[in-house]
Amino acid sequence: MHQAKKMTSNNRRLVGLDGIRGLAAICVAVHHTEGFVGFDAAPAAYLAVDLFFCLSGFVIGHAYERKLIQESSLSANDFAIKRLIRLYPLYLLGLLLGVLAYAGMSLSRNQQMDPMLFATSLIASMFFLPAIGGTSLKAPNLFPFNGPSWSLFLEIVINLAYGYTARLLSNGVLAVILLASWVWLAAQTLAHGSADLIPLDGALLSGFPRVLFSFSLGILMYRYRQRLSPSGIGKAAAVTTIVVATALLVFQAPAALVGIKDLIVITALFPLAVLVLYTANFDGVLRQPLLIAGEASYALYAIHVPLLGLLLGAWKAAGLGQPPAWAIFAIVLPLIVVLAIVVTRLYDEPVRKALSAGKAMRLRWRRS
Repeated sequence: MHQAKKMTSNNRRLVGLDGIRGLAAICVAVHHTEGFVGFDAAPAAYLAVDLFFCLSGFVIGHAYERKLIQESSLSANDFAIKRLIRLYPLYLLGLLLGVLAYAGMSLSRNQQMDPMLFATSLIASMFFLPAIGGTSLKAPNLFPFNGPSWSLFLEIVINLAYGYTARLLSNGVLAVILLASWVWLAAQTLAHGSADLIPLDGALLSGFPRVLFSFSLGILMYRYRQRLSPSGIGKAAAVTTIVVATALLVFQAPAALVGIKDLIVITALFPLAVLVLYTANFDGVLRQPLLIAGEASYALYAIHVPLLGLLLGAWKAAGLGQPPAWAIFAIVLPLIVVLAIVVTRLYDEPVRKALSAGKAMRLRWRRS
């Protein structure tokens, strides 16, 4: 979902994929301001999760398929450790910020926490697991401290499943998984009226068709990239693709058409955008902003909800009252984006580097 620094075979950064990932994360953050501003400025941003899963399958295929399958130079255990190192530091930071926001919310409402539920929820959350039973404040929320963690739970599940079964996942097997998960996804989406199916309220299985379909599609797209990816994509077409993909996350269809629209976007439009942006060349003024957006995308996704709660709580505690919508969009959200960049560079990257170095040292010690 959140691979921001992979390269193509000719050593070219995947700038377009970085950029759309970053813009999607920003759309999600805008979407989650609804409870504070009274309206949803990006009502279709829940589809960003499906885009993240498709990007994850594609980029993980790009980074690891050869090592896992053709060369056998990377074991499933080592792949699992790599993915945990990639995902856990920011996940943990988001969890800790979420606990602070949760405690602040409890104090502001003069609501006592159930110590046992709180402790069991926290322990489960520390291991990427849903908190069965929720907490006294947000029951029956399975991810009570940081809502977006539900997709990170599914991400780690699908990553581990892929790593340990990669050699068994022929194109035919993936096609069967793709078809079965699409039927499951379509049935849920049409019954619910949208693809906004998240396992926050105890319905743990509701997120699985989303991750199964989009991740499997991303892997298959990577395997057939040379046949599917268009060549000679100009800058105008590439920029148009990013604009359209972002618009699909912002604007919503009429209520009666949302379910059908969501299926079309997930099944066709987002995958097409990934294929176009994979080959697009973004040399020029757009390159650096898109790279920075991609660099900070995971941090932004992992910490924006608790940061919103903490920053807006601090705003009220300072005696400024309820912040107006303009202040949230013009001050608070940009500040969260900046903090995501800072956190990525000063916390996430150094921690992952240290963990990777420690893993490499242990491997050398075992072999000596």
